[in-house]
Amino acid sequence: MRLFQHDLFRRSALFASSIIASTLVGVFSIPILMAQVGATSWGHLAVLQIAGQFFAVAAAFGWGATGPSMVSAADREDRKSIYVESLVVRGVLTAILVPLAAVAGLALTGQSADVVWLAAITYVAPGLSAGWYLIGTNRPTGLFLFDALPAILGQVTGLVVVSFSPTLASYLWSTATWAVLGIAASCAFVLTRKTDGPARSRTRVSWGHLLRTQMGGASTMLAASVWSAAPTVLVQALSPQSVPMFAMIDRLVKYGVLALAPVLQAIQSWVPEAGAEEVPHRSRRAVAVALAIGGLGGGILAIFAPLASDLLSLGQVSIPVYLAILAGAVFVCESVAQIAGLSSLVALGGTRHLAFSSVVGTCGGVLIACALVWWLGVLGAVLTMLVVAAWLMSYRVVWVGRLSARATAGGLA
Repeated sequence: MRLFQHDLFRRSALFASSIIASTLVGVFSIPILMAQVGATSWGHLAVLQIAGQFFAVAAAFGWGATGPSMVSAADREDRKSIYVESLVVRGVLTAILVPLAAVAGLALTGQSADVVWLAAITYVAPGLSAGWYLIGTNRPTGLFLFDALPAILGQVTGLVVVSFSPTLASYLWSTATWAVLGIAASCAFVLTRKTDGPARSRTRVSWGHLLRTQMGGASTMLAASVWSAAPTVLVQALSPQSVPMFAMIDRLVKYGVLALAPVLQAIQSWVPEAGAEEVPHRSRRAVAVALAIGGLGGGILAIFAPLASDLLSLGQVSIPVYLAILAGAVFVCESVAQIAGLSSLVALGGTRHLAFSSVVGTCGGVLIACALVWWLGVLGAVLTMLVVAAWLMSYRVVWVGRLSARATAGGLA
């Protein structure tokens, strides 16, 4: 009973509404899209999504990683100005990166111009999201209404449209429209919160200072995004016949990580908000929670991935048991790595270690994946995912232990 009364559990349950709804819609969209546009076009859509998400991370420039803890720890009067400063920088970056995402999508898939442009808008626009701000200020209802709901409505209306006009363009017209509407709504919501202080900071902050302070978070998220896209892109290039199966494995792992998001979101604001003296203890607690949840989720994924892939693909893609077990192990490591990094390390001032682990993991992972995908196809891609996730988990947990011990010793001195 104490578990259900804990503040962290209540927060996770509230944040879960957004994730559950988004995941359910995403899962049920797979068989519908496959039936309407075919497995090959669905695989191309997965590639466009991954490529677009990389540019979205670049547009967000680290606020998704450091923003929740930053806002949670800030004085209430300074919160809105932090958001506005980030919005200006991210707006300029988004205007530059949407065309680049369209060009990348065209090069990777060969889809028509309208498809790659609509995909770029759909998947890069979230870089302007206020989701990190709503997480940091503990507003799960706002997160659902202004971050999750527009994406859900875009997918649902897109599935209706594609049933009458079975093309990727018809589906993406809907998702792109709702993505833009969601960004506008979230911006309006934040700017009208009178309790969060004025929109303009009391002291002028230069762009140079903003970019420097966000460099650690930006490096972390960019490296993670490159790695998130790299296996799929390499499978597309080196073993194109394997794209549907790997895309299914990758999608199921990502849905698992998405299900973890409510806990991560709750922990990101929970760890720093009680003050610096509580951060070491709460950081270690966060890692313990991640191990428990990761083990449970990894077991479920390993057991049910073969059945889920067969159902979702209408029998076109079936994941072997050995790949399902490897995917479950990837989820365990990924769960611990994400919570240890984005909540504990950030709160402990270890953003540099967070960035280092991501950059090393990405560079090493790409090199390993080039060899293993060429040699083993899908198996090589999944094995590389496991190696990188295990590195991230190990390195980050070690540094959470070191930094929390230093902080505790410093507090006692």
